[in-house]
Amino acid sequence: MAANVLRRHIGVPGLVVHYLTSVLGVGLLVIPVLAWSTAGPLSLLAWAVLIVYSYPFALVFAELSTLHPTSKGVAQFVEVAFGRRAGRIAALYLLMTLLAANPVLGLIAGRYLLAALAPGASNRASLAAGAVVILCCVALNLLGVRVSGRVQLTVLAVVTVFLCAVIVLALPQGSTARLQPFAPHGWAVLGDTLLICFFGFIGWENAAPIAEEVRDPARTFPRGILYAVCVVGVLYFAMALTVALTLPAGQSAQEQLTGFTRLLRLATGSDHTTLGYLVAAVLLVLTTNAWCLGTSRVVFALAREGVVPRALSRLSPRTATPYRAVLALVPGYSLTLGLLAVTDSNESVLIKASSAAYLLVFLLAFVSALRLVRSAAMRWTTRLVTAVTVLMLPFMGVSVGYAAGMFAAAALIETWQFRRERARGRPTPADSVASTAVPNTSAPRHRSHHDRRENRPHHDRTER
Repeated sequence: MAANVLRRHIGVPGLVVHYLTSVLGVGLLVIPVLAWSTAGPLSLLAWAVLIVYSYPFALVFAELSTLHPTSKGVAQFVEVAFGRRAGRIAALYLLMTLLAANPVLGLIAGRYLLAALAPGASNRASLAAGAVVILCCVALNLLGVRVSGRVQLTVLAVVTVFLCAVIVLALPQGSTARLQPFAPHGWAVLGDTLLICFFGFIGWENAAPIAEEVRDPARTFPRGILYAVCVVGVLYFAMALTVALTLPAGQSAQEQLTGFTRLLRLATGSDHTTLGYLVAAVLLVLTTNAWCLGTSRVVFALAREGVVPRALSRLSPRTATPYRAVLALVPGYSLTLGLLAVTDSNESVLIKASSAAYLLVFLLAFVSALRLVRSAAMRWTTRLVTAVTVLMLPFMGVSVGYAAGMFAAAALIETWQFRRERARGRPTPADSVASTAVPNTSAPRHRSHHDRRENRPHHDRTER
């Protein structure tokens, strides 16, 4: 195995587990109640639209990961489509977004844990609990993808069975009378509700950074994404329908966070609030762990190319895990956690600030896909998801300003690095034309002509 190249050992089951744990979380526990409180029965239409939309959305990322299976993820797609400097700006922006927003999941998990074990704890205590959750996930990722994947699979199976049982027991106690009127707050709130529900589908792109570790990407990604989308779609709509038929509308913010525990009480006939909080915390820990894995691979890929210190690309000889990149998450996340602790703010600040940042990440990937995908069907699919993403941006409010600020910071940092490399006489991204992609040795032969066409501009530039 070449130095600093990750092993390909993730098959379809492992990829499905990674998809599910990347997506499931607040989208299953919190957002259905929030959407129901915002739009009433109309929220079911929003869920149906996004469940259908999520397949082409995820399929574009799967196609790009198949064509360019490296740990750089979105940054690699941008680089191949628009050049090395554009790819480095995208890489820095992606890393900033991940480090700023990922702690949200661990913080919510910590808040649920404290609600179960120490009700009434302060905000700073909840932040500390969230930090412990994140540290535990970092430690689990140090054990390697095989060990981490087995733990994820086992726990996910148990939690999913439990959630299905709650839905099956609570749903018959609901009433279809709650579905009238269908749009109690008017149809104008559909846009806001779509935006709320959309956050439950953030995570499909998290599989791109682990593409370098997937066996036979051309076969594994299409199958993995199909299975994952079906499971997520069924769980999301079943939970949304259960909420709609059983819980009253117009709930307070605190009631929205405890919606799952009330479903559990309805399903069992007893008050199992503590158990509900613990189940919610466990599911969010799984999501936090999956995001730590994806982010560490982005750090590893950028270190391998010198965008961040190269020492972070060191692999463990025993587990082949980029352990230094995993450990780098601790100081990376600490900055975000420290700012929240100093200002005594909660994770809702990060959600508001990073919503447009993630949409811009998606938009970068989709615009790149317009130049990279070749089949007519995939091109039309890409146009669809690009248009929908652009339409969502105006609803993001001040979050667009935060995203623009981070992108400008990434561009400034890249410009500074470029000028410093040129001043020292080192090869710069503009000078170097060698592809940084990890060879996809598992790609089928029918892609070889496509690969030659993709590489042709690089050869032409070299000859010129």
